[in-house]
Amino acid sequence: MIFKSFTTSKFKFVNFIELSKDAHKQIWQVRTSYEVRQFMFDKEVFPFENHLNFVERLKVDNTKLYYAIYDENNDFVGSISLHPINYIGRVADWGIYINPRYQGNGVSVEIANLFFDSIFSLDVLDKITAVVLDFNLRSIKFHERVGFKRERECDGQMFFVKERL
Repeated sequence: MIFKSFTTSKFKFVNFIELSKDAHKQIWQVRTSYEVRQFMFDKEVFPFENHLNFVERLKVDNTKLYYAIYDENNDFVGSISLHPINYIGRVADWGIYINPRYQGNGVSVEIANLFFDSIFSLDVLDKITAVVLDFNLRSIKFHERVGFKRERECDGQMFFVKERL
């Protein structure tokens, strides 16, 4: 596995396939909370069993990578994903969400920058892309703050790209 779990000075990025059922319960609760899902493409609440089945499929799908992010107190801060990963084109789409308890204090920018530094240092990807719903102004500003460039807009979505330096 190229993309292993890793630790930075302040955060642990743990691959979903390495987590316990209890950890997944917490991730699922945050992901299905209204505060998080209102900004997702899939806004519906889904059963915990569906989440566990998704994680099982991740174990055999190397085009999807999901990390749970924990702080130094081992509190769940959020999640970052790369999917699909195109190894030949050296590009992946990414997603991030932050536990509402940690939103609004700049932690997402810090996490994103640490993540990009770590992922790009593996020399597997040259670009990371993002799709943001056009009404999500907070996410648009966030992507611009962490170095994404706006590529285009279409059908209520904004497309961004971040290139490895």
